[in-house]
Amino acid sequence: MNNLKKIEKRILKNPDEPASQVFRELVKALDQKESFNLTTIYDLDYDDFQLALDVLKDWRLDRYAKTRKRLKALPDIQE
Repeated sequence: MNNLKKIEKRILKNPDEPASQVFRELVKALDQKESFNLTTIYDLDYDDFQLALDVLKDWRLDRYAKTRKRLKALPDIQE
C-alpha cells in the first residue's frame, strides 16, 4: 500500500492521536514546501517513525523523478 494512503488511513482512524497530528504536519509541510521540525518524528513509536521516513523517501524520489522528466524535455538533453 502507498505510504501516503497508510498515513491517510491512520489519520482518519485516530484523528486525535499525537502521531496523526505529526503526520498531518509532515504531509502539509511537504506539500506546501514549509518547514517541519524533524524532532517531532523522533517521539513516534518505531512503526510510525518508519512510516514517516518512508513518506520522506517517497517524496524525495517523486521530486527527483519529476525533475528528471522536466530536464529530459529540454532541448539537447538526452539520457
